[in-house]
Amino acid sequence: MTLLDRSLRDLLSSLAAKTPTPGGGSIAALNAAMGAALVSMAARFTAGKKYESVEADARAVAEACDALRERASALVDADSAAYDHVTAAFGLPKNTDAEKAARTEAVQKALRVAIAVPAETLDVSMKGLALAAGFAAKSNKNLASDVLVGAGCLLAAVEGARANVRINAASLADPAGAREYIQSANAAYARAAELHAAVRDAVEPTFAPAK
Repeated sequence: MTLLDRSLRDLLSSLAAKTPTPGGGSIAALNAAMGAALVSMAARFTAGKKYESVEADARAVAEACDALRERASALVDADSAAYDHVTAAFGLPKNTDAEKAARTEAVQKALRVAIAVPAETLDVSMKGLALAAGFAAKSNKNLASDVLVGAGCLLAAVEGARANVRINAASLADPAGAREYIQSANAAYARAAELHAAVRDAVEPTFAPAK
């Protein structure tokens, strides 16, 4: 059974349990999926005569976010599986030189996969934030809070994925490669903060009290 097939209560219990997975990487991906879903919903409500000038754009945003949601949903389990491989690699025997070499190779290989998954979560989240930022001002005003919450989920996904990239990159035997991963993740986070701010600024007037 996949993580997304569990009940929310069961998933929360699994998160709280003293087990390595599911953990922050899976939740980063889940945040990305939820954020994309909320932006999709807001886009679908941006329809009808009042929004006919932007309805085609809204439909395109909804469909693009649907695709991002599907990608992010798959990453929820992929992240847990990747970290399970890291744990298994660290548990390999290291009694002889040959075993030590094999263990080191397995750990480094597993770490690169454990970096690649949150890096993809970063990519999905950044694309979702870009869509939200471009769409926020056009969205149905009654869904302004949903767009902002969606963007907040996507920003949280970026921060969580960035943290997982950084912590796994710190154990790489290739310092130059580790720096590249970390710098890329840091740059994405800085840009994500800008995109989230753009969404917030676009919807903020909607929250002003009526005069």
